[in-house]
Amino acid sequence: MWTTIESWQLAQLQRLTTSDPERVETILNTLWNSYPGLLGDLAIAAVDQEQLSVDDCAILLTVDSAEVEAKLVEFRQKSAMCDYDWAVVVDHHSSVAKLVDSHVAVWEIVREFRKLGSVERLTEAFPSLPKSELAAALVYAEQNPGEIESQIIKYEEVLQRKRAEYPFMK
Repeated sequence: MWTTIESWQLAQLQRLTTSDPERVETILNTLWNSYPGLLGDLAIAAVDQEQLSVDDCAILLTVDSAEVEAKLVEFRQKSAMCDYDWAVVVDHHSSVAKLVDSHVAVWEIVREFRKLGSVERLTEAFPSLPKSELAAALVYAEQNPGEIESQIIKYEEVLQRKRAEYPFMK
C-alpha cells in the first residue's frame, strides 16, 4: 500500500518517539538502510538549520568536520538555486517566464538589468518587487539564456518597427 504524506502522520510519528522510542528507532534504521545517503542529507540540512553542530554531524556520519563543512557549502549552493524555483512560472498561453506573484516577464527584468547594470538600480526600477523575486528572475535567466535572449530580441524588433512607423515615439 502506498500513502501520501500528511501532517497527521508526522505528528503521530513524533508522538510515537516518546511512547515507543525503540519502534521509531527501528523505523528510522530501516529507512536509513533503504535509502543510503538520506541520513547524511538530513544531517547536513540539520547543521544548516542549526539543529545539529558540525562536530556532532561529523561524529554521526563518521567523517571529519572538514568534510561536513564541504557538504554544507554544497548543500547551501544547491538550496540557493532551488529557493528561486517558487518565484518563476512559465505562462502556458504565451510561453513566457513570469514572476508568480506580479506576473512581470523575466525578459523585461533582464533587459532592464542590462541597461541599469546593478541589482540595486533594478530594485529602484521595480520598487514593488521584492529583491528575492528580482534575483529569482536573474537566476532563471542564467539557467535559460536562449529563451530569455529570444524574447528580448523579439521585443527589440517590435520596438524598432514601431519607432520606424512612429518617429515621434521615443
